[in-house]
Amino acid sequence: MPHLLIVGKKFTPLIENLTAHGHTYTLLQDRATTKFPERKLARRVVADFTDKDSLLEAARSITTPIDGVLTIYENYVLPAAWIAEALNVPGLPVSAAEACTDKFIMRSLFAEAPEKISPAFALVSNEEEVKEFAKRHAFPLILKPANLAKSLLVTKSDNLEELLHNYHRSNELLHSTYKKYAPNRTPQLLIEEFLEGSIHSVDAFMDATGTPQVLEEIVDYQTGYDIGHDDSFHYSRILPTKLSLSDQSALRHCAEIGIRALGMKNTPAHVEIIMTKEGPRIVEIGARNGGYRERMHRLANGIDIVNAAIDVTQGKPAVITSTKQEPCAVLELFPKQPGIFKGIANETLLRSLPSLEYLSIKATPNDFIGRAADGHKMAAVVILHNSDAAAFERDLCIVDEQVSVITET
Repeated sequence: MPHLLIVGKKFTPLIENLTAHGHTYTLLQDRATTKFPERKLARRVVADFTDKDSLLEAARSITTPIDGVLTIYENYVLPAAWIAEALNVPGLPVSAAEACTDKFIMRSLFAEAPEKISPAFALVSNEEEVKEFAKRHAFPLILKPANLAKSLLVTKSDNLEELLHNYHRSNELLHSTYKKYAPNRTPQLLIEEFLEGSIHSVDAFMDATGTPQVLEEIVDYQTGYDIGHDDSFHYSRILPTKLSLSDQSALRHCAEIGIRALGMKNTPAHVEIIMTKEGPRIVEIGARNGGYRERMHRLANGIDIVNAAIDVTQGKPAVITSTKQEPCAVLELFPKQPGIFKGIANETLLRSLPSLEYLSIKATPNDFIGRAADGHKMAAVVILHNSDAAAFERDLCIVDEQVSVITET
């Protein structure tokens, strides 16, 4: 019976999957996110993730032999790789973990790939470096942190004045945002070319040989910009894709090149790609299943990607069989105008939709909420699914047109 080490935080679908398949596990939990770290609980060891030596000591204190190490959350990808290496068990190589969690390293490796798969980029630490990159590349340009997720502090600038404003604004928020969401990483800002095109993602799985098994199913995105917000957050993730078969093939090929460029093994991968007129270009690759994907692929395709991740974590090939092709959408709701959260417009209508699978309102009434570009997270998450494609489209249209976040300035 395999015994897996879960690193960082508990993830309920993962625990349920492990239990259903007869696996055992130990949770190596981050002390910083633990409410009662002094409590002694079965299957849990609390560790200080700010100190690598202490973390590894905690991992070595687990007496039951470990068959694999995995994490669901971006912040714990690198610690999980350290632990796998220290315990000499299958895991993501540390060099690949560093690349997957640092966009500068990632872009640098992509630049060495046999085909062009990513945009031009540079690290910037002062205004002169920002201006120099702007001289050599056409607007719009993107500023983004090298080590954060969820579109935090990502901005798009259409001219130099806007770019410099966004640079100084990002710099003001950089250290506090890293302290909150990535306390173990060094704050860094990247500037890069804006890629014009539709946004998509695909998940993949690599066993001990590093051979990518890329899913056939591709997810289509809309950003905040696409729906009239001045923000780059991912508004919608939708299955099935509307890409042509040839574009789907090109996207999966690009994903495979990127995965190989990073040297990924014994891990799932989540690849975000923009289909430009010159071909697919990778935005980023994460060493984990994509956000919400365990629900999306289960509902839409009958695929258990959590179990696939468990398999490759132990160095095994993933066994993936799609049994259906039904529509599914995940929508992240942000306010169009920052302000005091007052609720969700037409919430009662939303709750009555036949396609509503899940609704979670994250914001607390009277809290200040705002843009992802300013370091805020979503106010609510909506998941729609329906075996009736026409009913799904009707409900999706209702959410798009009538459901929004209400704020008061």
